[in-house]
Amino acid sequence: MDLLGTVVAFLAVLVVLVLVHELGHFALAKWAGITVEEFGIGFPPRIGSVRWRGTRYSVNWIPLGGFVKMLGEDGEIDAQRLRQQGLSEAEVDRAMVGAFNRKPIPLRLAVLFAGVLMNFVLGALLFAAALSLPQQVGYGPLIVREVQPGSPAEGRLEPGDRVVTADGRTFERSRDLTQYVVEQARLRPGEPVVLGVERGGEEIALVVTPRNLTPDQVNQGQGAIGFAYEPTRWVEEEPIAGNPIEALGIGFERAWFLATNIPLELGRAVGGILGLAPDSGAARGPIGIAEETGRVLDAPIVQQLIFVGLLSVNLAVLNVLPFPPLDGGRIAVTLLEAVRRRRLPAEREALIYLTGFAVLLVLVILISIQDVGRLLGG
Repeated sequence: MDLLGTVVAFLAVLVVLVLVHELGHFALAKWAGITVEEFGIGFPPRIGSVRWRGTRYSVNWIPLGGFVKMLGEDGEIDAQRLRQQGLSEAEVDRAMVGAFNRKPIPLRLAVLFAGVLMNFVLGALLFAAALSLPQQVGYGPLIVREVQPGSPAEGRLEPGDRVVTADGRTFERSRDLTQYVVEQARLRPGEPVVLGVERGGEEIALVVTPRNLTPDQVNQGQGAIGFAYEPTRWVEEEPIAGNPIEALGIGFERAWFLATNIPLELGRAVGGILGLAPDSGAARGPIGIAEETGRVLDAPIVQQLIFVGLLSVNLAVLNVLPFPPLDGGRIAVTLLEAVRRRRLPAEREALIYLTGFAVLLVLVILISIQDVGRLLGG
């Protein structure tokens, strides 16, 4: 896919996922009687807006998702703003009746969790949809797409190589070749495997010693040899799930498994970026995700559904982490308020969110620099 198509596809996926997330906050906030000042598609400056039943609905120029602006979501800052406008304390109290921060704590927590739940459910439903469709299975030689740093493949395989055989054996399904290598690493640890590779019109033999991976390494996205690939062709086979109920069950099971493993991978990624771990694993920032979106859109629909489902579950987990200004950070501040039995001072709460946003921005920039380096090096 060309660059323009990749960018448009990435933005479209991002907008859908973020809007689903924000719709969770919006719907529950409205139901709970919280004053929703604005529901926006994209971020300001505004293209246009309409006001209906006390809420402004806007379309904005920066197409990076959307937002819900609730009165009082940043603590008592809105109340201070009203006081600065000359309102009396009684008038401020009347205006703040529908403020988020003045609702009961359990209700506030429910509103904050609603966006996370929406993304998790969307991911599970997308997995279920993929399981209900005929499966596109890769056949033929493996076309090397990327080589993992520090893996047995580094310095041997190159992007564009076609892995045709392993120990002289050919395999009809692409994944059967990789499973053979994994099995050899388990049965004959430390023993090499000879890969038959086509490169530049020539056939060469490459000797590699596959790794016998632990479950944690598999969850981190490491491979026995350490390369990402695409099959030569896709062949349609029967769906994995026999009926919609079975598909939903497996879809939610896989979404939960993914959600429980993401924090471990995230911790390893951050450790790698900060130099506290060997590498940053499979971490991707906006640039890396956009690149992967372009690749996936050339794949069959089943792979596209799984990819968007993975992004949706990732978004759910990332948002629930106790890190301002994410939902998890707001949840943590709300729980702190419950323990203290009083609200945080407006200035302190604003400082917490500002500091968290700055740290989050630095991490995104560092991961994006890593993405650029991966693109230039690959």
